[in-house]
Amino acid sequence: MKTRDIDVSELAAPEPMQAILAELAILPEDIVLKVLHCRQPWPLYERLLANGWLYKCDVISDEAVIIYIAHEKSKFQFNNFIVEKNDSN
Repeated sequence: MKTRDIDVSELAAPEPMQAILAELAILPEDIVLKVLHCRQPWPLYERLLANGWLYKCDVISDEAVIIYIAHEKSKFQFNNFIVEKNDSN
């Protein structure tokens, strides 16, 4: 799967969630949204799960996380993407 990158790490609340949701509204099913954020956005995770999205979060440091988000319809491809990403690290 290909990725579309978005950096919300320097935005003030609620702009990160707004930016992420705007990207998800137009995200093709075969693309993973890769989000650079300054912290774990727990309310976003709840919203993703409630609305049919998959996600995986990698904590880079206390001030940096990368969140991968994909359509639930692409579960098999997303799981393969995550495995391949982890294998390449």
